Amino acid sequence: MGGMASIRLWITLWIGLCVLPLAGCGVNVRKTEIAEPLTPPAEARAVPIRFGELQAKVRRGDRIGGYVIGFTCLGPFDPITWTTGREMMDRGDVADMFHEELNAAGYDVTGNPGRLFEREEDEERAELVVSAQVTDVKMNVCRKMGWWLIESDVIGEEVEASVKVDWTVYSRLERRMVLRTSTRGYTDGGSATEDGKILAIEQAMAGAIANLAADPDFRAAAFAARDADLSVPALERSGGIGGGAGSAGRLPVDNSVQDARLKPMPTALLVDDAAKLQSVRLPPVAAFTTPIQDHVERVTGAAVLVANGSGHGSGVLVGNDGLVLTNYHVVGNAERVRVVLDDGTALTGVVERRHKVRDVALVRIEGARFPALPIRTTPLTVSEEVYAIGAPIQERLRGTMTRGIVSAFRRDRLTGLETIQADVSIQGGNSGGPLVDAQGNLAGLAVAGYVVPGSTGSAGLNLFIPIADALDRLRLEIAYR
Repeated sequence: MGGMASIRLWITLWIGLCVLPLAGCGVNVRKTEIAEPLTPPAEARAVPIRFGELQAKVRRGDRIGGYVIGFTCLGPFDPITWTTGREMMDRGDVADMFHEELNAAGYDVTGNPGRLFEREEDEERAELVVSAQVTDVKMNVCRKMGWWLIESDVIGEEVEASVKVDWTVYSRLERRMVLRTSTRGYTDGGSATEDGKILAIEQAMAGAIANLAADPDFRAAAFAARDADLSVPALERSGGIGGGAGSAGRLPVDNSVQDARLKPMPTALLVDDAAKLQSVRLPPVAAFTTPIQDHVERVTGAAVLVANGSGHGSGVLVGNDGLVLTNYHVVGNAERVRVVLDDGTALTGVVERRHKVRDVALVRIEGARFPALPIRTTPLTVSEEVYAIGAPIQERLRGTMTRGIVSAFRRDRLTGLETIQADVSIQGGNSGGPLVDAQGNLAGLAVAGYVVPGSTGSAGLNLFIPIADALDRLRLEIAYR
């Protein structure tokens, strides 16, 4: 009994030094209420969003808390520094909480952690990327003892914690930051647990995320379309268009010659069964009959750049009412993409149809009187001269034209679908761009290429989708009168 009395006396002396249990020897933990969730606008479209980066802007060595003194709190009563607390934050856990909290509040958050497959593919839909920077962490920890008040009777950590998070919302289509805001989160920790510090930080982060969902400015960004200057000059001034290669259509380097088409990505929005689609009739465009040099500006004017936020490819106007053909692997699962015309005008395109196996997609942009290409109705022949147009490697190289000949016709070993082989040069970024004949009539779409071991360039062995099959897979037909 003497040992028990000594322990109680020792704790009483410490309590005399720290008048307020769970505070006197700790730090000031700011209490923040969870805001009431806002009702999503009835008529607004929920913009797909995803969680981006998680960073901590707390200096190494900064004191973020301490082990506090109380009647049932066991020492040592040391301070807690950020050096020892960095392992408390896990990007994957925060991303899961972000998905759970915001989806419950009516937002469209991509990358459902409950999906065993296709999570990354679902994230392709995201138009907004939300990143978090934790700028303040505070916690008070009680090493909770049980009834016997001895070291061997510690039942866990009872923790109250708070965090402050700076949020950045970035538009992948507009290529600019659209919002900066900050929220706080707090938890009293509840019952003592073995991983009390980690659990408390997670609960505080969940509170900060819930308060983000209730932030009026964030809701406006995630539900209301923003008018943006998407023109190429404006994007170049803001650094939006750079010299980096887009990932869509990139020809990868490997140790052997290989089919370098990017692997198509699964999606819930596929229309592989063309019979389920209603036909779309394209107004006829008079065929070119003279050499392409006579109207080259009109031909290159029909080629467009298509960007989904993670990379870029190319496309071609096939209707003067704004219909664009491109590759499926260029748009991925995105619902909207950025389409840049030959004159630099950038528009938002809506992906209306896509066919994974044939690797084609249909995008619509708003407007009229676009310079659509005439569609060739007869097959190409081996040795026939052809031209490819697109945006190889860099966005600023859009409208690049290269020349070659038809080398052969091949069938894909996996799908059995026919492709046109030509030696006309294409690179990453050309994917989805037009292949035209010697007069400038649309004959195919760039889709894949081969690379030589040790080389990063085109081997002159490139593949194109015959235009007739592309139209058929998407249920497009020319409305001949």
